[in-house]
Amino acid sequence: EVRVRGEKATRTIALSVQRLKVESASIDGQPLAFSTQGERLCVSLPAELAAGSEARIQLRWTVPVDQESPRATSTLVWAGYAASSWMPTLQDPAQRAPLDLSITAPSSWRVAAVGHPVASGSAGEGRRVHRFRLDRSAPPFLYAFVAGRMDEAVLPVDGVLLRALGPEGTDLAGALAITAPMLRFFHAQLGVRYPASEYVQAVVPGNVAQEAAGLSLLGVASIEDVRQDPSEDWIFAHELAHQWFAWLVPCADFSDFWLNEGFATFLVAAYKEQRWGRAAYEREVTLWRARSAKVHAAGKDAPVALPAPVGLPRTPPKEQDLPPRGVTYARGALVLHRLRESLGDAVFWRGVQGYVRERSDKPTRTEHLRSAFEAASGQDLRSFFSTWVYTSAPDL
Repeated sequence: EVRVRGEKATRTIALSVQRLKVESASIDGQPLAFSTQGERLCVSLPAELAAGSEARIQLRWTVPVDQESPRATSTLVWAGYAASSWMPTLQDPAQRAPLDLSITAPSSWRVAAVGHPVASGSAGEGRRVHRFRLDRSAPPFLYAFVAGRMDEAVLPVDGVLLRALGPEGTDLAGALAITAPMLRFFHAQLGVRYPASEYVQAVVPGNVAQEAAGLSLLGVASIEDVRQDPSEDWIFAHELAHQWFAWLVPCADFSDFWLNEGFATFLVAAYKEQRWGRAAYEREVTLWRARSAKVHAAGKDAPVALPAPVGLPRTPPKEQDLPPRGVTYARGALVLHRLRESLGDAVFWRGVQGYVRERSDKPTRTEHLRSAFEAASGQDLRSFFSTWVYTSAPDL
């Protein structure tokens, strides 16, 4: 069932379905006419849905698994990020909703998903059904699940239960040992606790690095990387940081996507500085500058954030129209680095803490971040943001 709320009066609901095969649509048992055009599902309602009103649409569909997400083997199934590849939804950070999810799997399998488990029980024939509820709304790209024949390790840290799941023989305890001090660091530096009682890291085959609400998908290679070099722990910090900067503090839409990725990238360096020393921080800054320079050399410069046109409504870009990662990730992190250098550590982190407290569970714009730093510093930062955020600034 998909619950939708109309932003304006409409007779048609449009959802993203990628390659899903939609078999039926109905409301309270009444069949609805629908059509699929490319990756777009259009459902005709029996009556006009008023602005602000809700409709509950029952849909049935099948999911192909011969793509990046979801992935399935004989012993493991997982999906993340492109939620519209496994459920009808909207792949847009401006859309945020809770989620109820039921997963039926062999009884011997472990299952994890966004949200918290609310029930499980026998489904017959050697299977169990696992039900999860995500109460804190999240954009669909933060929906994910994993189910399979996996080992598990747990570690309580600062009132949060850290869990790691992965293929048999994976060093899951080692993964938790890496993550525990990161959680403590983020609690201290951000001034707001992790927004759930559990955090799950699911280790899966392939080159995977994806945050979800209360859960992260990590590739097996990430475990091997830190085994060879303990300072190569960036993926653990990056995905954990997204629990604050994506889920707890959601960017309003893709115009301000750097608020998610720039912060997560910057916090990798901030943690590395605390854990591995100032040289590790400077190494990250050097990498950001190199990636920013690569974008500039390719002629793909863009503002870190898109300002609203004066007197006109903001039209956010679609995901495929986002600037390169060298802008959203690297240059976004450089903006925060430059603010830190300009304001000093005490003021900078006070501004970050104020921003997180004020914008928790609220759609957030770059101007909210500017206001938080101005409140912390007592300075007018409009010129800074105009120069380094709202225009192409490759020399950060």
